[in-house]
Amino acid sequence: MSQRERVIDFFQKVCDDPATQNKLKAPCPANRQGFANVANECGYDVSGMDIDDYVRFYQFYEEFQQAIDRHQTGKEKLADWLNQWQKHLKKFDEDSLDDYDTMRRYI
Repeated sequence: MSQRERVIDFFQKVCDDPATQNKLKAPCPANRQGFANVANECGYDVSGMDIDDYVRFYQFYEEFQQAIDRHQTGKEKLADWLNQWQKHLKKFDEDSLDDYDTMRRYI
């Protein structure tokens, strides 16, 4: 399994595991190292750089913590939020100047 696949697998696990979701919420630092520490506790051998390579923008961490809160209160599914994030990244890769929503929201 590649490092990217490990990161993806970790985030898929988070979507289905309330205990891991709680570990990622504050006081967990909203940064790559905080998330990498939780991933490693869960048995995933990934570094903060691996997670950064996958999520691409540092705003992801705080946004993800907020998405966990919305998920746990029934306002939004965490998997849907992650899929939306990936769509924004794909648009940004295809034409960064044409993806206004990603730039407005994540930069």
